Amino acid sequence: MKVKTKFTLWISLAALTTATIFSLFVYVELVEEPYRLIDRELTEIAGTVFNNLEFSEFGEDAHLHHEDRHVQRYWLKIIDSNGKVIFASPLTQEFAIPLIEGRQAYFIKKEIPLTSLWIDPQDAKKLEDVRSDSVRFRVLVLPRNFSQQKYTVLIAKPLLFLDLELHELLTRLIVGIFTTSIFIFMLSYFLAGRILQPLATINYKIKEIRENSLDLRIPLGSSKDELYALSLSLNSMVDRLQHSFSRQKEFVSNAAHELKSPLTILMLGQEEMLANNPSKSIHRELEKQLSTMRRLSWLIRNLLDISRLEQDENCSREPVRVDVLIDRVLEDYREILQAQNIVVETGIEECRFSGDLEKILQLLINLIDNATKYNTETNGRIRITARTNKGKLNLTIANTSQDIPPADLPRLFEQFFRVEKSRSQSFGGSGLGLTIAKRIVELHGGSIEVQNRDGWTTFSVTLT
Repeated sequence: MKVKTKFTLWISLAALTTATIFSLFVYVELVEEPYRLIDRELTEIAGTVFNNLEFSEFGEDAHLHHEDRHVQRYWLKIIDSNGKVIFASPLTQEFAIPLIEGRQAYFIKKEIPLTSLWIDPQDAKKLEDVRSDSVRFRVLVLPRNFSQQKYTVLIAKPLLFLDLELHELLTRLIVGIFTTSIFIFMLSYFLAGRILQPLATINYKIKEIRENSLDLRIPLGSSKDELYALSLSLNSMVDRLQHSFSRQKEFVSNAAHELKSPLTILMLGQEEMLANNPSKSIHRELEKQLSTMRRLSWLIRNLLDISRLEQDENCSREPVRVDVLIDRVLEDYREILQAQNIVVETGIEECRFSGDLEKILQLLINLIDNATKYNTETNGRIRITARTNKGKLNLTIANTSQDIPPADLPRLFEQFFRVEKSRSQSFGGSGLGLTIAKRIVELHGGSIEVQNRDGWTTFSVTLT
């Protein structure tokens, strides 16, 4: 899971949890407040009705001094200490509400026809939203005293429209939370992207920093926060890597250059001794030593070439006839190709390209030399095609060869990597030719790929 997704989920979860808790708190407060108001209303109504009662001489019965509209709207009973009902509202004839001992306020639900309830004319239209005859009542139990007698007032009010409003409120809260969830998720995704944008920039810059571009650095932000410290640490690490790479390249270049002169002197000495017609045994040993020195000289030359190419950041551009260069290299390799019975097939067009002549020539030499060395021992063939298209040079050099393990194909361009070490040593290979070829292609802003199938190894080069 990506960090951006994790940020989004965590921010959304935190925000939604907070919103849900706050919504529940608001809902509970909005529910409790009407109940408190209803309890106050019922208390006042019960007191008003009780105070307007006219009790009989023995307090066994009671009736109102005058007609009270409140009696029509509420379920109300007044019970004496013996449990006898001394007064009841008309609504008590429709259904009974039990007196629960020890409870001062409670709810009860009854299945009654809505026509038995008093409905405010202003609320008549709301009846259309009522889908059931089940009505919830808020019941209040109030003690009252009169003439040293204790009475209990049991009063209830239907919560028909309050329940409708609470249900509507709950529905709106759920819809609001759902809508808020979508908004919070989108906002969290946007904020996570903004928060992680500097990290994405750092990651992009790090990918750009390679062995050939160690001079690049990660830009430091204006705010000196944790990302600033991270960028600073990464830049410091790249500084150390650049210094180490520079020292390594300088060492290879200096060592190769210092070895070149004494090795040349030794080779000249060996050639002079061979020219003096020594005995066969000495002649054989001198030739063996001279062959080893030539291989060492070739290695040193390749080391110098790759050191120079690694230090180059770009290449010069001039008109180059690539087809002429290919013919020139093939002419130089004619005797070797004939000695190995290798047939060369070409499909070369007139290729005019703007590039570095010396580097392109070296690229062709390395690829053709590789195709010659690692060709099959019998019935060897080489195919070369070259053409230009919209300023790009497309070059392929293929040779018959043994199968190369798929795992080894990407490593062919690594320094000193050789699939057939025994053959490469016998042919004087150093394992640097393809590395140099790849670097030359990179300096021209191109690409090089290798494939091995059906007994052919094909190098495909594109230069821009």
